[in-house]
Amino acid sequence: MSQDSVAAAYDTIAEQYDCLVAEDFWMRRVLWAHYMRVFRPGEHVLDVACGTGLDALFLAERGIHMTGMDISAQMIAQLQAKAKRHGLANQIEVHVDDLVALHSWSAARFDGIISAFAGLNTMRDLGAFAADANRILRPKGRLIVHVLGPTDVWKQLGLFTRLQWHAAWERRQRRHRTVVISGRAIPHTLLLPTEAYDRFFAPYFQLCQAYALGFMWPQRLSRWLPGSLAYALGRLEASLGARLPFLHWGRFFVLDLEKSG
Repeated sequence: MSQDSVAAAYDTIAEQYDCLVAEDFWMRRVLWAHYMRVFRPGEHVLDVACGTGLDALFLAERGIHMTGMDISAQMIAQLQAKAKRHGLANQIEVHVDDLVALHSWSAARFDGIISAFAGLNTMRDLGAFAADANRILRPKGRLIVHVLGPTDVWKQLGLFTRLQWHAAWERRQRRHRTVVISGRAIPHTLLLPTEAYDRFFAPYFQLCQAYALGFMWPQRLSRWLPGSLAYALGRLEASLGARLPFLHWGRFFVLDLEKSG
């Protein structure tokens, strides 16, 4: 799958994107609370695969200078329009580009890097991204990634209850998934948090925290939970999700990493 095809797929859904991800808004609020424990006003943070800028706007409103980067020009256009409406255009710099472009960016440019909701799962070379992230971060800079995992314990349980043991086992072992977006099949690489850290990030980063999200209730129930309750449960889930076996049970996982050296 070419990166042009990925960009075209996300261009098509850019106007509807915020509604499409609203079901997991509680999860985004958990991430926001995490970001605010790490980053401070006046710092410069890069949002990789920023989409329509939900995270970038949240942090910019709190005095953090943001750079948003996405391969989809229409996603970036949505971010720019929202930034203008909220008076944040001068607080957010934007780039329409593939993540491989980070290789040419100047070193020690950012205090932090974030990436949420599977933006990194479509990357062909996560190791190259880890190396680039290390280079463009300042000393002790933080990288916080929120990545789609292979498990989704509720779908596995569904297979078990139907006595589809082999299918459940295969689902647990899978490391690739195809997601259809606007009629285009987009390959996603799936990793457990321990695998992702050991294979790609360990040479450059110390692990500050890892936890799973999306295992305490099936995703479809999120639309029926009051937002305040879903967020409260999500904070609890983040605490439980840092422990085994829950760490490997989530639909998503979070790695909070600090640049070594």
